[in-house]
Amino acid sequence: MLSLSAVAGSFPFPTKYIPLSLNVKITLGAAVDADSGQTRDASPTNGWFAPQRPPRSSGGSPVSPLPLSPSHSVVWWDGQQVYIRDLDSPFGTYVNDVKIKTTKALKTNDMIRLGSSISRNSNTPGDITDEQLKPIIAKVTLAGISSS
Repeated sequence: MLSLSAVAGSFPFPTKYIPLSLNVKITLGAAVDADSGQTRDASPTNGWFAPQRPPRSSGGSPVSPLPLSPSHSVVWWDGQQVYIRDLDSPFGTYVNDVKIKTTKALKTNDMIRLGSSISRNSNTPGDITDEQLKPIIAKVTLAGISSS
C-alpha cells in the first residue's frame, strides 16, 4: 500500500491509500484535463487528484492545481521496491526536493512533489486562486511492502 499525505504548502487533497499490485503502473495526475475536458473519477485509492473547493470561498467552483499534469508521473511496485518516474510533465516530479530525471525508488518518509509552485505576477489572471498555484506535495508511507 502506498499512502500519500498532503503536507504544508501542498494543494489540498485527502490522504490517498493506493493499493499496489506487482508491476502494475499507477498514474498520478489531475482528475480533470483542462485541454481535452476529460474527467477521471478521483478516489482515495487511485492516483487521480480531484479539484477542491477553495478554502476561503463559500460558493466558488472547485479548482485544480495548475502545476499538476493530467498524466504527471507513474508509480509501481516490482516485488521489492516502489518506484516513481516522471512522465515528461512540464513542471517536473521531485523526490526530497530533487528533480528526478530517471526512475527513483521510494521509501517511507520520502517527500514527493508533483510540479513546482507558480509565482503570482501581474500576468496571472484574477480568477486563478492561490491554491491553484500550489503543487501536490505528499509524505510517502509504504505499508506491507519491502523497500530499501
